[in-house]
Amino acid sequence: MALAASLSTRSGEAAGSDGARLRMRRTAGALHRAVSLLLAFALAGLPWCAQAWGPVGHRAVGAIADALLDPQAKAAVAELLRSDRDREGRPSGRKSLASIADWADQIRGGPQDRPRWHFDNRPLCGGDRDMQSWSWCPQGACATAEIGRMLAILRDRSRPPAERETALKWIVHLAADIHQPLHEVDYAAGGNRIRVRLRGRHFRSARHGKHDRLSLHAFWDSRVVALVLHPEGTWIPRASLQRLIRSARAEDPQRVEEPPSAWGPESFALARTVALDLPGISCDAPPPRRTVTLSRAYVLRSEQVAEAQLALAGARLAYQLNGALAR
Repeated sequence: MALAASLSTRSGEAAGSDGARLRMRRTAGALHRAVSLLLAFALAGLPWCAQAWGPVGHRAVGAIADALLDPQAKAAVAELLRSDRDREGRPSGRKSLASIADWADQIRGGPQDRPRWHFDNRPLCGGDRDMQSWSWCPQGACATAEIGRMLAILRDRSRPPAERETALKWIVHLAADIHQPLHEVDYAAGGNRIRVRLRGRHFRSARHGKHDRLSLHAFWDSRVVALVLHPEGTWIPRASLQRLIRSARAEDPQRVEEPPSAWGPESFALARTVALDLPGISCDAPPPRRTVTLSRAYVLRSEQVAEAQLALAGARLAYQLNGALAR
């Protein structure tokens, strides 16, 4: 509610971005705080780099799209992946969208890695001018711009097969990334700098003990997906996957057919109204330094949003690929 209140009081004003506030706060002791932050992430076992939905969520989106591909598109995918190689250059054996869905995270640190492509970082506390200027997407290196470029490459049959295959793998990954709300907002590095705690028996874990602490971004990447899908490792139970596929088939065709440029603003709205709807989060103050306890109501709402976003991402991915790969 604090965030909603601060945003409403700034209606019509050019609010300063969270990045500017952080730079002001860093004028003293910046190195010490950076080291402390990195150490805290290391001790908590938290990922510093964002990986939307984690491997389970990405594979779920790919599997939904696999189920919704038409025969022509399915055959085209199989042909493009026929010569697919893993990171070491060996035949990968990957033949489906689900199997390549987390490829862009697997290549982290390698020559094909493009860290800035995984998110958009729209300014939470900026005005309409900031949003429309696309200053949050420098040199076109962001998820929304790149998925459009990759779709154009995939459609172009004059391109080398290897180039189209790489484009396919990026499209499958970025479709999921864009539907993770915290990949669309700049606040506190997409929630990576906000520590949260899950209370109660339902959230106990052998790794962290009774009171599980992680970043807000990590909660949305992986923990909420685990609560929704109940995976065993990276294996998704058939019942969970079929539920998502049914939801994807039932999506409003008008929403499914919206272009990728419309996906990010939807997720950004969910970041403002759901993911960042927490005590202490406001455009009138820096991100909370203390650990935020997630209420049961917040977790339940997050589960509902995550499940809906996974299903919608899969439906939209299939629609785009059916169009791009039609003969």
